[in-house]
Amino acid sequence: MSFHRHRTLYLALLAALFVFVQAHALGHAAEHGDEPHDHYGAACELSVIATDQILLPAAPSEPFVLPPAPGATEPCISAANWTRPPGRAPPPRSPPPLQQ
Repeated sequence: MSFHRHRTLYLALLAALFVFVQAHALGHAAEHGDEPHDHYGAACELSVIATDQILLPAAPSEPFVLPPAPGATEPCISAANWTRPPGRAPPPRSPPPLQQ
């Protein structure tokens, strides 16, 4: 029982840490933006990493043409032939009654 309680607490703390780090990063980005800056004389690593990103090429302006769809065909449905089930099952086997 305590394992489940500790696991729930661990997951809650991990979720809280994730939310805190995301909020801190969002605040940092809102404060400094994309411009290079430094903290206590050292260049901010987030701005250094952000400048090295490669931009993806622009999407082509031509519309995407779908290939022609194959023609619709009638599905082939075949039912299995009905067969008569076998006769009744034999009576169940059990040990002989004690009183005869």
